[in-house]
Amino acid sequence: MEKSGQFYYDVNNAISVINSQISHLKSIDAKFSTMDTNFSSKIAQNIKLGNNARANVIANELSAMRRLRKNTQNVSLALEVVAIRFSTITEFSMMMDTINPTVEMLIDIQKDLSKAVPSATEVISQVHTLSSDVLINSNINTDVGKIGAVVDNDALSILSDVQNSLEDEAKEKLPEVPESIISKRSHINLKDDIINSGQVLLEN
Repeated sequence: MEKSGQFYYDVNNAISVINSQISHLKSIDAKFSTMDTNFSSKIAQNIKLGNNARANVIANELSAMRRLRKNTQNVSLALEVVAIRFSTITEFSMMMDTINPTVEMLIDIQKDLSKAVPSATEVISQVHTLSSDVLINSNINTDVGKIGAVVDNDALSILSDVQNSLEDEAKEKLPEVPESIISKRSHINLKDDIINSGQVLLEN
């Protein structure tokens, strides 16, 4: 418990330091935002006055400042991730402090049960036999694995839509039949019709 308490204290101190740095970076980002607005305004003014050279210089400064601001934001996000992970570790440490006594109690219960295993096994067997007889005599179906599912109209509509969608996808994946095969197929069907009609006439 002493080691766990020290670990909990150290992690909390680390989280406090990280949060302080995050606050500092956010204040810097706010200053960058103000500078961005001012630079953009100055660029617009210089362009209106025809001072394109000055506008280009300010634009380059603004570009460099935005890159620096982006790096600052990335550092802030990274620190926030670290703080979240440290918080998770702290919560896990607190959870382990709660679980450890419970585990020890379960071990003691297991030891007590192990002494009564022979008699407990016999009692469980008798209970199982008795319950089985009751179920059989009551004509209760013990096969609980099969559960009937009622499908309403909305569910059927959804299933129909899914089926239609799958059919459309299958049709899109199938290659188109060449025109030569279609014409041959039509010719074959025509010959079959002539032969079949001839057979009908012969039979008549």
